[in-house]
Amino acid sequence: MTNDRRQEDFAQRLSRISKERGGGAEPDPAGRDVSDFDYNVPREAHPVRNGIIWVVALAALGAGGFYGWQALPPDLKALISGDGVDDATLPPEEIIATDTMSDEGPVFASPAIAHSGADPLVLSDIVTQVSLPTENTATGDIVPISRNDQCNLRDPAAGEKVMGVRIENALLPAPLHAFSDEQLVDQLLENVTAVTQQGADPIADMTLSGEKTVLDVFVTDTSAPIYLVLQNIGPGIVWNLNAGPGVEIAHVALIGSDFSGVANLPGTATTEALLVSDFLPPHQYGADDIPRDCMIRPWRRPQPEWIGSRKSEAGSLRYQNLMYSYTKGYEAYDRWYTQTLGVNASANTITARDAAHVLLGPKPDAPFDYSPLAGQDIRMAETDHLMTGDFTTRTAAVTQLQQTLLRAAAGGDLTALDPPAMERNSR
Repeated sequence: MTNDRRQEDFAQRLSRISKERGGGAEPDPAGRDVSDFDYNVPREAHPVRNGIIWVVALAALGAGGFYGWQALPPDLKALISGDGVDDATLPPEEIIATDTMSDEGPVFASPAIAHSGADPLVLSDIVTQVSLPTENTATGDIVPISRNDQCNLRDPAAGEKVMGVRIENALLPAPLHAFSDEQLVDQLLENVTAVTQQGADPIADMTLSGEKTVLDVFVTDTSAPIYLVLQNIGPGIVWNLNAGPGVEIAHVALIGSDFSGVANLPGTATTEALLVSDFLPPHQYGADDIPRDCMIRPWRRPQPEWIGSRKSEAGSLRYQNLMYSYTKGYEAYDRWYTQTLGVNASANTITARDAAHVLLGPKPDAPFDYSPLAGQDIRMAETDHLMTGDFTTRTAAVTQLQQTLLRAAAGGDLTALDPPAMERNSR
């Protein structure tokens, strides 16, 4: 391979000429890939206002009055008032994702709470003494959870209530890296491709892998012992449990496309973990249509308000395919979930594309004390590499591990990955 970019330059010139002549319209952009093999892809950055959007909303609906209402983002005003733009006649490219509604569903950045009610809730409505995790939070021990290799979750006991959360990404930082040797090798191959075909620097441009995030789960339902099913289709999550007064959590089942864990687990609760890749190949279009005995990829059912659903209705073939994948995937997952747990996959379950905090149960009469991640043990699905400590130390350890493997693969000389361009002597 060489670093000759003449073909790439030619393609760029061709594209530019096509645009100048009125052709070559830009493709309709999708928000992101949604398959379970993107756990090491950098996640989308959300604007700073995401963190305060619901606080502003509450102020506007209360003492903020007219001026507070006028200060709201247009998409949030439309969501609250029900006066959204009628986009039935808009072309797909003019239907734009917003800070609170992505192509694949709603986004609840802190301090907003994802919950089953219609009224917006924020963190201070649920808990006090809040100390959110950071990438440098010092935790307790990492306790491995043996992965379930039979795809047979424990049956809910008589009287237990199955409740769940199903999201793609958590939005709070976690002081933890976790990844397998297989993921490390996959990342190595991506790095080699980036160097040999895109001119990336083998050291400076190396992508880190395995960084986790945190999602707070506030449980306030006291009607029965709770069987929690915590599900995500994106990068791994540390699910930080916050049980309200009188709540009994009996069991926690983790189902995900990456290595996840749970913190602040009550002493009497049991845990188990299902990893999607132990039973299913990476998703490809149409792959989840066929019946499977263990269809555990935790798809979410598309809703009409999703930007992707609206673009699909407006005629975008790309989004019609995307919503087809979600719909068929959810139907297949729902069949497995219902057969396994005795309730359908929507029962007592909160879903969102991304979230920082989720409430399972009613709003408490009074906020209770927050359960911080600091100092707590994390029960984590077992894997080859688990790294805690401050962010700088962890990332340095991951980088060294990757570089060692990369140098070994390159025969000890990284320059062999990107040799100088060959010159032809025409004499």
